[in-house]
Amino acid sequence: MQHGILYKRPGRYSLGPVPQLLPDGRLTVGVVSSPFADHYGLADWIVLVSDDQGETFTETTDQTIPLAWPAALPREYYDRYADVQPDGSYLAAGTVGFESWPKERAAEAEELGLTARPHPNNTGNDLLIGMPKLFVMRSHDQGKTWDRRDWLVPGFSWMTAFPRWTRLQAGNILLPVYARDQEGDKGQVFIWRSDPDGDNWRLIPLSSSVSSVTGDETCFIEAEPGKVLAHIRHSTPGHLTSGYLLESWSEDAGLTWSQPLRTEVRGYPPHLLRLQDGRILCGVTYRWEPMGIRLVLSEDNGKTWDTDNTIIMRDDAGTASPMWPDYPNHSGGSDVGYPITVQFDDGSLFTCYWITLEDGICHAAYTKWTLDDI
Repeated sequence: MQHGILYKRPGRYSLGPVPQLLPDGRLTVGVVSSPFADHYGLADWIVLVSDDQGETFTETTDQTIPLAWPAALPREYYDRYADVQPDGSYLAAGTVGFESWPKERAAEAEELGLTARPHPNNTGNDLLIGMPKLFVMRSHDQGKTWDRRDWLVPGFSWMTAFPRWTRLQAGNILLPVYARDQEGDKGQVFIWRSDPDGDNWRLIPLSSSVSSVTGDETCFIEAEPGKVLAHIRHSTPGHLTSGYLLESWSEDAGLTWSQPLRTEVRGYPPHLLRLQDGRILCGVTYRWEPMGIRLVLSEDNGKTWDTDNTIIMRDDAGTASPMWPDYPNHSGGSDVGYPITVQFDDGSLFTCYWITLEDGICHAAYTKWTLDDI
């Protein structure tokens, strides 16, 4: 395995790399980067492109690249679905994310039932406001103009999508979304789902919100035509299932779902990839000692996972970034995570994630590897 640095800058907290392979073979990656410790994606979205399978990268603002298409707010870049459609149109969909409000609007946020948190810039002048808002936007002239529609979702104090979408063989797009109610004690996982043409979007509930065991960051993969597997992060403290991925199945292309059950895969959040040899690869963050990045394989379309032969990609994480206000008391688990893997035509693999090593700089990194390495 070959480890490398994707995006690293002193004085910046960089995380959340999202890779996307383009039809022409180029690899693009979006990275969140902030001048303060930030898991909300409030500052900069950096788009990188490589034409040599990740050996070298350059920054780009090329508006023909889906990761670089415009967004209403910085967080929106990270969470959304964005891709060129079969008819050549550009389509993006997701959640707006978190807004920055001056602290003087705190009473307004409370009256509206919105979550208000201290802003991670730590100036004391701003609040972070969760916004339960979905959007779809489309361009029929290669991004010159966009048609956009937004929807507010009642009954929730915040809502966010997660960049682990899939497109089914029939054409339907499934984007995971999760939210909290206005009291903040119950959560809900949803699917923001399109029809086969990328139109007529519907918000479909996945898991029950009856219990206090709530999932959030979710990934989908089509195991068989119309049969979809969802892996769901579950880290609710105090439950015997906590720390293990949950699984839910849909037999009707994402319209209805089974009640989530615990898997034997420990770690979160999930990323699922169908490999060229037919197996499914699941990548997770491992936030127990030794912290790092781990992956497991399934040879039966996600029914079972070979946890006895877990792939330990990185076990050198666990250093906390000194950019956290409570450093050195902050856990290093926040400063590693979220692997996503793509496979090139030659069968080689590229896994990107964020990590913080002994120098304390949280940065986007990658590992290039092959199945022969394991």
